[in-house]
Amino acid sequence: MSETLDVLGAPMIVKADGATMAAFVADHPIPPGYFVPPHRHDADDEMLLVVEGELTLINESGERKVRAGSSATFRRGDLHGFRNDTADTVRLLVVATPGLQAVEMFRHFDRATREAGQALAPPQIAAIAGEYGVQFG
Repeated sequence: MSETLDVLGAPMIVKADGATMAAFVADHPIPPGYFVPPHRHDADDEMLLVVEGELTLINESGERKVRAGSSATFRRGDLHGFRNDTADTVRLLVVATPGLQAVEMFRHFDRATREAGQALAPPQIAAIAGEYGVQFG
């Protein structure tokens, strides 16, 4: 399976959607300046593997830079986010378990952006995320 979604301005290539195994897996190229604010998932554990580049990870302990070959895991309920502070695209592999809420949220972001014909405003993003058990802050 391969499905490409627009997740708030960054492509996400879904490799497994959680329907046939208990995991969502996606290749996620992160453009320069892209920022995912700190948030919590109530139903998914998440792992980020940096395939190319350097990413700034954010969690309750602060910020840290991670490079290609590094990974970070976040249990459901853990506060986490990330940012690409570099001039290059960073490539992530995103794994969420069980992942069904994650994939449906990303699909909803894609649909809502296409329907709006423009970037979603922060309140719209927060409302959609909340429908799938994700809270910011």
